[in-house]
Amino acid sequence: MPDDKYVLARIMLRAAIPLTKVLIEDDPKMREKYRGFDKVVQFEVKGSDDLVTVLNFVDGIPEFSFKRHENPDVNFVFKSASHINKFLGGKITILPKIEGFFSEFGTVMKVVPLLLGLTLLLPNKKPKDPIKRKLKVKLLFYMLSSGLSQMNKAGDEEFKEFTEKMPDRVIQWTCLPDGPNAYIRIKRGKTKAGRGSYTRRKPFIDMQFESVDSAIKVLTNEVDLIDAVKEGYLTQIGSPEYGAKLGSYMLKIDQWIREA
Repeated sequence: MPDDKYVLARIMLRAAIPLTKVLIEDDPKMREKYRGFDKVVQFEVKGSDDLVTVLNFVDGIPEFSFKRHENPDVNFVFKSASHINKFLGGKITILPKIEGFFSEFGTVMKVVPLLLGLTLLLPNKKPKDPIKRKLKVKLLFYMLSSGLSQMNKAGDEEFKEFTEKMPDRVIQWTCLPDGPNAYIRIKRGKTKAGRGSYTRRKPFIDMQFESVDSAIKVLTNEVDLIDAVKEGYLTQIGSPEYGAKLGSYMLKIDQWIREA
């Protein structure tokens, strides 16, 4: 069975870092800032062929690969899974080795603001600007759907058992009145994350948050799931039993990040 640090590192690399694309595409100023930027940036845990994420920027938009690149322009190398978990969990005293730091200093300076932008995921980041608050919910929803899928693919024993018992079902997160939304599709041990609403059929579970503010309160654990339902911040449509189990796995990822 894989240890928790490995599972979280896979989530960080394959669910969190890809959200840099959302940061650029959702903000016209960021989109303009990165226009014409064509570089390859890699993040890796030293000695692991599985814990690798490559950002291939084409005209400022990063596309992603999880296979090692032969010659990235910049390579962020972390000593261990624990180190990348701490770094992306907001503990900036843990720094990676940056290959290409001097020869590609301008590239490094393009990547740093994106990594800082990902700190919006952290519970202590509670922006007042309505646009930023909605972006935070979007990032959290996308992180949850992709993170749970990666948790399954990494072999977390408890969640793997949960997915293997499921026929073809969809679990969705919805922020009322007009999004954002995200979902995860589960079928006999296999999972696939998706963004937006699942439209082919009604979700098996739809976790509907009353508003952006309600979503932030719940997803940052300012209010626990039981109280959130009581207070009307969250309505769980579908199986309450499976909804409770799903909530426990969401909390598991949050706890790993907090304890990294």
